[in-house]
Amino acid sequence: MSLLTREGSAKRIVIERLPRGDEMGVGYFIPKDSFSIFDYKVKNKWPFDIPHKGVAMTYIINKSYDIARDNGIRTCFIEAMENGCKIHLVRVPGEDGFPVEPDKIEVGTKNRVVDLEIIFNYYLHPRSSLLRDFRSGKKDFKEYGFVQMPEGGEIIPNTENGNFKLAYTTKYDKRGDIPLTEEEAKKRSRLTDEQWMQGQKMIKKCIPLISKYAEQKGMLRADGKYELFVDSNGNVGLADTFGTPEEDRYLVQIKDFSMIARFFDFYQRRWKFDPAKVSNVINEVKNQSKYLQDFSKQFLRNWYIDNGWKQLYSEGKAGEPPMMPKDALTAYSDCMLSFAAVWSGKTADIINIVGDITRPVLEVASELFVLEQLNKRGMIP
Repeated sequence: MSLLTREGSAKRIVIERLPRGDEMGVGYFIPKDSFSIFDYKVKNKWPFDIPHKGVAMTYIINKSYDIARDNGIRTCFIEAMENGCKIHLVRVPGEDGFPVEPDKIEVGTKNRVVDLEIIFNYYLHPRSSLLRDFRSGKKDFKEYGFVQMPEGGEIIPNTENGNFKLAYTTKYDKRGDIPLTEEEAKKRSRLTDEQWMQGQKMIKKCIPLISKYAEQKGMLRADGKYELFVDSNGNVGLADTFGTPEEDRYLVQIKDFSMIARFFDFYQRRWKFDPAKVSNVINEVKNQSKYLQDFSKQFLRNWYIDNGWKQLYSEGKAGEPPMMPKDALTAYSDCMLSFAAVWSGKTADIINIVGDITRPVLEVASELFVLEQLNKRGMIP
């Protein structure tokens, strides 16, 4: 018997049993090498894939579920599988006859995904909208616990103390992700007061758990999102995947500039750059107060923002995005594998599957840093 599948941009959902009424179904998340950014999709994905990303994400996803489960947090996870994971399936707004309009869903309805994305900030990402709002005066940085204007990369003081400021957007609205106030989000959720508090408590417990685990692995979890579901008994849990470099943004701080200099030298020779020009770039970069590198899907976003394609695409002036050079693609693939190795602690298993070593996180981050600096300056051949 063939199983029903639903293809997402980054993972495949294989359905063993559909959810019906108050009864949850059973399915599988199968991570893929494909991805999507900027809502650009041709055949539901970006024009090229990231080698071994599906393998890496399998190990990352399952470990994040383990962390939550070991700390008493309910999720959709059932068990890890070789190429993904087995999960509880619940009804999704707009699918299989379940209404997409919130006012058609009775408050407290069981067996469903909640039509919200809940967004958090833990470390202040240098490219975050929150930092832009601080700089423009739209938001007061002091309300987040800062005593002076931050530059990016700092832990948010109030968050560190457990005082989270969560933000909310729609998930299934046909108009896109629409920002909501907490009151609007609660109304849209169709959760009871008790369920709403249950979801809030669960998310606020999981944020520091995953974030502090990341710190132990040498990474800073800047921001990300959570989703909620209601099970057959009316209990709220964490839906979908979380804590991964696809849902969340992670940074690595490189404290030894010699690691960065090493890759400037490597690419100067590899791509036959004028040594004087590279030396000027090194001098510019060296003056930065800190060296932070995205170690998540944000690297891919940065690439197409910095080379100008994103702006042209937004203006309707660009078609298919240009291919990343092989070196950058390989480095990002290494990023995913390095992340998976340190996150899961199963380096040997990953090496056996991909047939190659996994590199140290700081080494890969340093290479990504240099590639990003060269891309910003239009120096990629």
